[in-house]
Amino acid sequence: MTTRGAMLRVFFIFIFLAGFTLPGLAHQIPDGAEKLTKSEDCAGCHAAIYSEWKASMHANSSPFKDNAHNAVRLKFASSMQQAGITPSYHCGNCHTPMADNLPDLMSGKSQPDSNNWTLNEGTGCTFCHRIEAVISGKEFNQYLLNKDGSFNSPNPSGKAPHKTTKSALFANGEVCMGCHSHMLNDKGAPICVMNEEGTSNCITCHMTKIDGSPVAGSSKKTHFSHALPGGHDIEMLSKSVSLDIHVDTTAMANNVTVTLKNISGHTFPSTMPMRIAFLKLTAEDANGKVVWSNTKESPMEDMQSLLVKTFKAGEEKGVPPWKAETVAMDTRLKKGEERTLTYAVPAENIKTISASLVYRLFAPAAMKMMEIPADGKNDKNYIVITKKMAL
Repeated sequence: MTTRGAMLRVFFIFIFLAGFTLPGLAHQIPDGAEKLTKSEDCAGCHAAIYSEWKASMHANSSPFKDNAHNAVRLKFASSMQQAGITPSYHCGNCHTPMADNLPDLMSGKSQPDSNNWTLNEGTGCTFCHRIEAVISGKEFNQYLLNKDGSFNSPNPSGKAPHKTTKSALFANGEVCMGCHSHMLNDKGAPICVMNEEGTSNCITCHMTKIDGSPVAGSSKKTHFSHALPGGHDIEMLSKSVSLDIHVDTTAMANNVTVTLKNISGHTFPSTMPMRIAFLKLTAEDANGKVVWSNTKESPMEDMQSLLVKTFKAGEEKGVPPWKAETVAMDTRLKKGEERTLTYAVPAENIKTISASLVYRLFAPAAMKMMEIPADGKNDKNYIVITKKMAL
């Protein structure tokens, strides 16, 4: 490189860094950029989309709307305080990306404030639709937002009363990868690694077309749903895995074979490390009474049926993500994986055998460790799919 070329390179790097918030502490927003605004400002024209978003986990991602996330936040803060470190809220990178003090939250200079609407907003309309690029990082990715406040979309009509820009990021699902790509802790342990677990376009499944105009006055009859269903949505879960059951009654015992197949575009359960799924197999007599089951009190009683990811530090297993040094166990179904589970069920007095795939947002052990509230949702056993066979 020539001397002049090197000088120009340094000059442009200086200009780039001077115009953005400090890299590594927050998303990059140009100096003088249009302010992010409340999502309810979009509701007047985009009523259906706003309603879908408002009920989504994107809208409810902040610690003030998600009691489980807040419990984990407080547990992490307590762990930092015990170590003599000022608590930081680096989860805000994705859970409160619209926060007007995000760098301070992530560095520990400020703490989440429920009176600040930018922290209550979650992941709102003006944040997502002003994304210009995904900035790759070793521990996690971030976003570059535009300066002029225009709204990016895959195919803008050009008729909107505000500025719009066409962006390929919104057509190929890459826009999701600023938050849903990966997260490594400070020890390099892979807490969430969707970029390795799946390669599909997220939008294909999580933003399907549904009936209804996207905006008032539009002639379009459908729009892309902004409900963004995921692990909290039983219908989405039921589309992720298939289950088949076969019983061989020719032996002294009923030899039961259960086949699970991951038909989603990524690992099941995906990404969030405290998710768990397991098979519940029961045998009933003629009166419908359960006379045999693979587990009685805990899914841990049948390790072959358990779909879970856990961490360890040294020889200690089951540690929280921030203490993890590596993965202790990962028995989740990989993308496209088909797994066969076999059981010998007593032959006498058995009239039906039922197999259910059960899903939980949080494993019981994780709830206890993180002090996550048992609110009927965090601690619920969701039945994803059930098959019953009469003998």
